[in-house]
Amino acid sequence: MTDTRPFRRLFCGIAALLLAGCAAAPAAPARTDVSQLLSLQKTRLDVAAPVARSKWNSHAPIDDPAREQAILDDVAVRAQKLGLDAQWARRFFQDQFDAGKIVQRDLHRQWKLEHRPPFANPPDLAQEIRPVLDRLTPELLSALARLNGHWCDPAVAGSLDELAPQILGADYAPSVQEKATQALRCLR
Repeated sequence: MTDTRPFRRLFCGIAALLLAGCAAAPAAPARTDVSQLLSLQKTRLDVAAPVARSKWNSHAPIDDPAREQAILDDVAVRAQKLGLDAQWARRFFQDQFDAGKIVQRDLHRQWKLEHRPPFANPPDLAQEIRPVLDRLTPELLSALARLNGHWCDPAVAGSLDELAPQILGADYAPSVQEKATQALRCLR
């Protein structure tokens, strides 16, 4: 009769190494991570209409390069602390600004054609709207950090393709969706 204990020990050792390797490998981001990111992007886009109303009444320009630059500089610092590429994070947030400006310009064009009078009780940009945007910035960065490095994973890319039209599409035109998700697309 053959003693199988050495083979069992070898087999168990190999199995333990394989299991340890699996446990050490970082898990791919879940579909819920993509959904959460897109939901945060939608919340940010939803602020574009109140911003447009405020700027319609005040005749302020839609573009605010000084404010955008300050936010992008802050985003770059925060992104590096989270292990994100600072330039990529700046590009992502610039895309969010640009997507919001598409919404604002479309609304202003529509209101101009309608000869829309000023809005009654427009939201206060500094007191009501900017605090919402300021709260969303670190939330968006955290969501990006959870997905960092996984943009080309088939599950992430597939979830993005599937969920973006569902989450953003009901309220926003394809051009807005495309701009908002541009930096998230895998470039091979």
